[in-house]
Amino acid sequence: MSRDVYVYVDETGDRGTSGSASPIFGMAAVIVDEDGAKLLQAVVQKLRVAFKVPDGEVLSWKRYVKNHDRRKYAAQLLSKLNGVHVCYVWAHKDELREGSYRDDGKRFYNWVAYRTYKAAIWTAKYEYGADARVHFRFGHVKGFDHGPGKAYIEKESQADPKVPDHMQESLRWVSADRYAESQAADLYGGFLSAAIWPQGSFGMTESMYLKMAWPAIRKGPNGCAIPLGLFAMPDYSLATESDWFPCGECPKKARRIA
Repeated sequence: MSRDVYVYVDETGDRGTSGSASPIFGMAAVIVDEDGAKLLQAVVQKLRVAFKVPDGEVLSWKRYVKNHDRRKYAAQLLSKLNGVHVCYVWAHKDELREGSYRDDGKRFYNWVAYRTYKAAIWTAKYEYGADARVHFRFGHVKGFDHGPGKAYIEKESQADPKVPDHMQESLRWVSADRYAESQAADLYGGFLSAAIWPQGSFGMTESMYLKMAWPAIRKGPNGCAIPLGLFAMPDYSLATESDWFPCGECPKKARRIA
């Protein structure tokens, strides 16, 4: 029997190129069926109570999950869940070629969103079958017209025979306060940003949260997370040579993809 599958996507970093901009821009996608969604909802509610998030406000990584203890607690709770699948797509902006999508904020967003869409719908097919009905819920970006992005994703997916776009039931951009699962996607995005974006007075990264989330990251039949669960641009070495990557020498590390 076919089932409904839900994909919640949130951004990490920004698309800017100024000195104050983030060094990375990417997205975290959380893929669940109805049972997995209920598990995420319960965890988010538990975290909201623990972190004293007022009703009507979003459980935001930046605002409510700032310190190590809170991040570790959120990672511990999420790491215990079964039936939750995560895909990451991100770019290190300084590594991208001049004149690429890095220099056009709208193009940059749409390209990352499409790569995330592909990773998520492939995950849905692999985990739930080709007859699953997939509902995409991207996080709405304030002041951004998502109409062209939707058209771009659908055009590209229809043109690629490898993308099972027939599974798409809906493709929408929603406010993070509408779904607890969207807030969970924000937390997973935070795990990635903490691992790859040096911050604080000493420019340190924190990889333990991403390591705790590792079981949920999408793997292929051979157990490899690249490129299905981890898609780093412009080349995979940005993941494979990181201290949190667990697989030792990876034959894909030298492949440039953007």
